[in-house]
Amino acid sequence: MNIVISASTDNSIIVVPINLILWGFVITYVIHILEESILPEVFVDKVKRLYWTQYNWTKFFGFNTLVLSLNIASVITYESVGGSWIIFPLSLACERIFNGFYHLVETILTKTFSSGLLSSVITWILAYIIVRYSLMKGEITLQQLVISISIGVVIFLLMIVPLVTGKLRNIQ
Repeated sequence: MNIVISASTDNSIIVVPINLILWGFVITYVIHILEESILPEVFVDKVKRLYWTQYNWTKFFGFNTLVLSLNIASVITYESVGGSWIIFPLSLACERIFNGFYHLVETILTKTFSSGLLSSVITWILAYIIVRYSLMKGEITLQQLVISISIGVVIFLLMIVPLVTGKLRNIQ
């Protein structure tokens, strides 16, 4: 699958394979982790204050290492096998997109910047590129996208609901 992006009027075309856009989601996730680690209020401190007093840097980096590894494995799997395996990295990309909406809603509700929001803008741009230059060109089917969005929503909910409802408080 290729994405064709043309910024000029002279028929010159830049072809960007969709796997590079998927790698863009992986890179953006690394930036997201860094953003949540260094910008005030850091994510670990916020979670400790609001939801889970035992939350710490080990849990933060352990969880994010697992999810980042899944993201990397999903792109490599798609690059190796192709076809409907696009659902695997697209599902994780969709989770990142919904995670960004969490940060946006949190920023609006608390009227303070939610670390993670800046990198979320990059995920939304990458999502637009996938829809505009891959879905609309027929390189990704609507069925693959719908399945990916559904799985992405489930992954996002499995991550965020226990956290914000306090269901993780008793986990050491």
